[in-house]
Amino acid sequence: MTTPAFRLRLAALLALAWLAACAAPAIAQDPAPPAGARKPLLMTGTTSLWQRVLTRPGARPSQSPGGPPAEAEIPPLTMFFVYARTAGDGGNWLEVGPTTGGQTLGWLPEAEAIDWKQTLVVNFTNPVNRDRALFFKDSAPLLSIMEAPDADAQAGALRQAAVSGTLPPDSPIAALEPSTWVDPAKDFYLLPILNWTDGYFAKGFPGLALQVAATSLQEPADPPPQATDPGNAAQVMAGYRAGVIFVVDTTVSMDPYVARTRETIRALIEKLHAEEGDKLSLGLVGFRDVLEDGRPDEYIAKVFATLSDGLDPRGFLDRFDAAKVSHADNRDFREDSFAGVKAALDDIDWTGVAGRLIVLITDASPRRANDPYSSTHLDPDQLRLLAQSKGAAVLVIHLKTAAGKDDYAAAEDAYQPLSDYPNVGSLYFPIEGGDLRSFGSVIDRIAGIMLGQMQTAAEGQVAPAADASAVSTKADDPSSEALARTGLVGRAMQLAYLGQKEGGQVPRLFSSWISDRDIANPARKALDVRVLISKNQLSDLQTTLAAIIDAGEATRVAPNDFFRQLRSAAATMARRPEGVGREDARHLAELGLIGEYLEGLPYRSRIMELTEDDWLSWSFGQQRQFLDDLQAKVTLYQQIYDNTDLWIALDGQRTGGDAVYPMPLDALP
Repeated sequence: MTTPAFRLRLAALLALAWLAACAAPAIAQDPAPPAGARKPLLMTGTTSLWQRVLTRPGARPSQSPGGPPAEAEIPPLTMFFVYARTAGDGGNWLEVGPTTGGQTLGWLPEAEAIDWKQTLVVNFTNPVNRDRALFFKDSAPLLSIMEAPDADAQAGALRQAAVSGTLPPDSPIAALEPSTWVDPAKDFYLLPILNWTDGYFAKGFPGLALQVAATSLQEPADPPPQATDPGNAAQVMAGYRAGVIFVVDTTVSMDPYVARTRETIRALIEKLHAEEGDKLSLGLVGFRDVLEDGRPDEYIAKVFATLSDGLDPRGFLDRFDAAKVSHADNRDFREDSFAGVKAALDDIDWTGVAGRLIVLITDASPRRANDPYSSTHLDPDQLRLLAQSKGAAVLVIHLKTAAGKDDYAAAEDAYQPLSDYPNVGSLYFPIEGGDLRSFGSVIDRIAGIMLGQMQTAAEGQVAPAADASAVSTKADDPSSEALARTGLVGRAMQLAYLGQKEGGQVPRLFSSWISDRDIANPARKALDVRVLISKNQLSDLQTTLAAIIDAGEATRVAPNDFFRQLRSAAATMARRPEGVGREDARHLAELGLIGEYLEGLPYRSRIMELTEDDWLSWSFGQQRQFLDDLQAKVTLYQQIYDNTDLWIALDGQRTGGDAVYPMPLDALP
C-alpha cells in the first residue's frame, strides 16, 4: 500500500527545469501547445516525438545566432526542446526552450548541446572482474575488434598503448575508462546513449556498440589521470572501513547454527580488536515469522546490534546472547527472511562504511511479494536492487536440512538472484544436509576473507581477488567458487572506495563509441543501462502502474487491453517519462504510436520485449507471476522514492520533485 503523499503529485514542467523534469520528448498531440503557439521540431521520421538536447558544461544562451552570450551559464545536463536550427556566426545554432508551450530561451551553439532521442543512459560497471573499457572514435574499428577471434589481444594492445601514452595520431582510440571506478551515486555523471548498432563477438555473445556522450558534473583534471598513484592509493586505502551485518534466522530449528555463528563471531571479534581496531565493524539482525494464527512470533525482524555496537567486543557478544531462538512453531516452513535483510539496510546506520556486506543465515525459503504474510512485499530481484542502491551485497548461507527437503527449490530460486552481484555472480552457499561442520567451515572461511581484506587495506593495498589461503581448490568443495566471488565483491567495494577518494574522472568527450560488454570477456557487462527519471516521474509511474494493475485484477479491462496499457506505460517511460502519468500514455497503441516509441531503443524492459500474442498465450499462472513481479516493483518504487540519499539535483536539494535518479532498466516494467 502506498502513502497518499507518494501518489499525490503529478509532474509539472517548470521553466528552466532540470534534465529529468522534462527528460524525454512530449507527444506532439499532448500536451498541445496553445493555439497559435510555436511547436518544437519533430525528430526526423517521426510524427509524435519532439527534438530535444542536453546542455554541455559551460553552455550560455544568446538572443540571436552568433550574438553575445549571456553571462550566466546554464547548469550542465539541462534538457531543452529544439525549436529551430540554423547556421550563423561560429557554426550551427539551435533555438531552444524549456517546454513544448512555445516559450524559448534563446540560441545555443550546436557544439554546446547534445542531441538525445530517449532517456536511456549508461554508467560503468565496477571494473573488479573486467578490463578497462576503450572509447573509439568511430563504430567501424570497434565492431571489427568485437568480431575478431583475437579481440582480447587487440583490445589489450590498444589499452596498453593508451595507458603508456604511446597511441599514434591515427589510433582509433579516443579515450580510456578511468583507472579508478567512478561511482555515479557519489560523483554524478551521465553517458547518454546517442546512437547504437548491433555487434557480435566471435566468442558467441551478441553485443551493442553504443555512441555515447560523456558529461560529468566534475571539473576536468589537468592533465587527466591515466593511472592510480601507488603512494596516494596506499594512503587512501588505510582509511577504508567495512561493515558486516549478520542476519540470522532465530526460529526454533536454528539453535545449533546460531550457537556456531556466535563462535565464529567471537573469534573474529578477538582478532579485530587485537589487529584492526574499528576498521571492520559487525552488526546483528534476527528474524522470525508469524505463528499459526498470523501473529508475529515476538518480532518479525529485530536489530540486536548496530555497527556502532559492534565496536565493543564484550557488548556485542552480550547482544548476540540476547538473540535467542524461538520455542514456538511457525505457521509454515517459509520465513520472512527478506524482512531481516531489509532491516539491515534500513534500520542500521552505514555512514562512513564503504564495504557493506549482509550475511543471511537461514534454513527456509522467504516469504515473497505475493505472500499475504510478507512484511516487505518485495521479491528477490527488487530486494537485490534495493541493496545495490545502498552499496551493499547480500551473501546467503542456506542450510538444506532434512526437514526442509520440500522447500529446497523455492529457497534456491529466491536466494540465487538475491545474492547475485554484478559481473561477479551469486554469493549463495548451500549447506547440504544442514551439516553443522560444513556450515562452521564456510562461515569461518568467509570471516577469514573479510579479515584478510581488512589487513591488506590497513597495509594500504587493494585486496586481491580472493584470499588463496581461505579458498579451497578441491573439486569436491562446492563452496570454493562462491568464496572466490566473496573475495571479488570485497575487492569491488575497495575499488569503489579508492575511486571515490581519488576523484576519478569520466572522460569529457563530445561523443565516442564503446562496447556495452567487456571485449576480452563478453559474458561480463562493461556498462549498466539506466533510465534517468525524476522523483515526480517515479511517483507518476507508481501511480499509473498501480491503477493498471488494480483495473486488471478487478477484470475491468480485457486481457489484451490490459497488456497494451502496461506496454504503453513502459514505452512512455523510456521515451517521455514526464508523460507517464497522463491518461493517454496508457493508450499509445490506440494512437498508432507504440511502434514509433519502441523503434530506435537499444534496450527494452521485459514488457516491451513481449508481444500481445505472447501475453495471451501465457497460462493464468504465468500471467499471475508477472503481475506479482509488477506489484513488487511498485513497492520498490516507494522504497527508492523515500531514500533521499539516492536523489541528485544540480541545486543540491535532494528532496525536490525534480531531483533525478538513474533507475536500473531491470527495475522498470
